[in-house]
Amino acid sequence: MKSEQKERASDRDVESVRKLIQERKADPYVQERTAKNVFGPSPQFEKERFWWVLLGCLLTSQQRSTTGYPVDRFLSLRDFPLTLARCKGQEQTIIEVLTDFGGIRMAPTIACRAHANHLWLENGGWARMERWFQRLAEQRSLAPKREHSRRERDAARLAAINLEGIGPKQSRNLWQWLGLTRYEIPLDSRVVGWINRNLSTQVDESKLWDDKYYELILDYVQDVCAKAGVLPCIFDAAAFDNENVLNGERLSGNSCCDTRNYE
Repeated sequence: MKSEQKERASDRDVESVRKLIQERKADPYVQERTAKNVFGPSPQFEKERFWWVLLGCLLTSQQRSTTGYPVDRFLSLRDFPLTLARCKGQEQTIIEVLTDFGGIRMAPTIACRAHANHLWLENGGWARMERWFQRLAEQRSLAPKREHSRRERDAARLAAINLEGIGPKQSRNLWQWLGLTRYEIPLDSRVVGWINRNLSTQVDESKLWDDKYYELILDYVQDVCAKAGVLPCIFDAAAFDNENVLNGERLSGNSCCDTRNYE
């Protein structure tokens, strides 16, 4: 797909998505996503939960988080060590915690970004994020409508502009992980891999850092899903799950929910 062109969904594309959903609809990950982002209750705003998900987005950039990998094991800690209070003004502490845990790459970069985000949130950012959280939660409490994607996209743009290390993909991951979105999805390499093998367009993953290109691809994906009668967040879960099954990997238990103790 050329960045200046908008491609439309073909009948073959629509049938491919329908087939994928039919094959994966009983998978636990797809069922969790359905319960959390479609039918479950709209989530409540909690600073500690938001911070954990934000750190999760930083940690899952450019490193795997499937079951058994260091990022998954770190995010699964019941007594999560990087609480808001512990991270306040403590960039070196974040580096040490990540390094001591072992197996997590880019600890200094993640710590620098986390520190910058903590400062931004404490200096007025929390109010902005909570306002957008509530806007999305209000929309999330309603039956899905495609026009909801506009507010979701605005929320993703806000996160990408203001949060360090949160580009087009992770800005979608942030809100989806929180259970608030249905249309704006993170185009993970595994999802892109499924698209490139099964749909009529070819996604250039190296261009997904560009907002316009990313949104052009999402417009196409949302068009295919609308014609297939499938919510993009469910397509995302099914395609992601499909690739992990092909690769012989299990999904992380942190993909949709967690039971950590933040105290």
